[in-house]
Amino acid sequence: MTNTIQTILNQLKQSSNLRTLFPQKHKDLEIQKNGKWLLNLASNDYLNLASNQDFIAEFLDSKLFRENCFFSASSSRSLSGNFEIYEAFETYLESLFNKKALLFNSGYHANIGALSALSRLKNILFIADRSIHASHIDGLKSFEKVAFRRFLHNDMQDLKKLLEQNANNFEAIFILTEGLFSMEGDFAKIQSLIALKKQFKNVYLYIDEAHSIGSFGQNGLGLCYPVLKEIDFLVLTFGKAMASMGACVLCQSDFRNYFINFSRSLIYSTALPPINIAMSYFSFLHLPNLEKQRERLSNISQDFKILLQNNLDYEILGEYNILSLVLKDNQKAIFFQKELEKKGFFAPAIRPPTIPQNRSCLRFSLTQKIPFHQLESLCDSLKEIDYEYLS
Repeated sequence: MTNTIQTILNQLKQSSNLRTLFPQKHKDLEIQKNGKWLLNLASNDYLNLASNQDFIAEFLDSKLFRENCFFSASSSRSLSGNFEIYEAFETYLESLFNKKALLFNSGYHANIGALSALSRLKNILFIADRSIHASHIDGLKSFEKVAFRRFLHNDMQDLKKLLEQNANNFEAIFILTEGLFSMEGDFAKIQSLIALKKQFKNVYLYIDEAHSIGSFGQNGLGLCYPVLKEIDFLVLTFGKAMASMGACVLCQSDFRNYFINFSRSLIYSTALPPINIAMSYFSFLHLPNLEKQRERLSNISQDFKILLQNNLDYEILGEYNILSLVLKDNQKAIFFQKELEKKGFFAPAIRPPTIPQNRSCLRFSLTQKIPFHQLESLCDSLKEIDYEYLS
């Protein structure tokens, strides 16, 4: 068995696809690797709340912190771990989104739990965007054999064709997509999805707003907030712009009760520490006050994309603060990553299976506090690296 594993790892290494871990230190916008401080372009702390010492100090001085300073729930929620703060936070989310809320330990837990529970239902079909997050796929493959199709990324004609072919054959169809896609960095076509849904009586929309909650939309409440009545399942995560940990599924009451009884990732996991739930609650309370940060994030994202497009002869993906430079080849992406580190930038190469074959890229995850002159310097460095690679 050891030889088999070594062979697999060697194959990954030879294809420039071997993943490794390294110890990290963090300081404001920087990350330390091999003793060198680099500008961190891989963080999901989009509003820089997680590194905002004033924001953290305000939380530590709050009633939410003082009353919920427990570093372990010591049990699952279905046993003795359902602290009052869980119910209070869920009630607050329900008041914002007008849907029942159910907390999970992470976005991965939420998708695994909700989708594996839904997959137990009879005569249903899941149709997923081809670029959907791995947690959705894992949820569908967890415990039951499911009817599952995929449509071309953000291709509404392909989706419509699949719906027309299958609508009469299933009791229910669940369309799975993301609000802001984690790799392509583009937005789901919400209005088109809703229009398609309305053409069929048995279609449900399941949308994951992991990368848009907090950093996008009215009061930071995401892409779907203006059309919540049309969204059947909304997943929000708190470990990115919300500077905390955990996630929730927003849905109808009957589905919430169903998930409590059949979502294994909820039933069989020790609940998050109450202090994390309190921090998520605290962050949501402050979202309306962060409009300047969201505006700056939008502006630097647009300006940086234009800068890249004007200076580099590569495909640039992304419509907001997740931008990708498509280099296609694994070795080329690794070369660019290492050369950028020499110049003071940390932007890990993204390779299969996270993305399709021959689509390896550098992914730039922007946060609102990054000075634009550093992004200009990054663009200059990319031009130099490209010239060096070609020569």
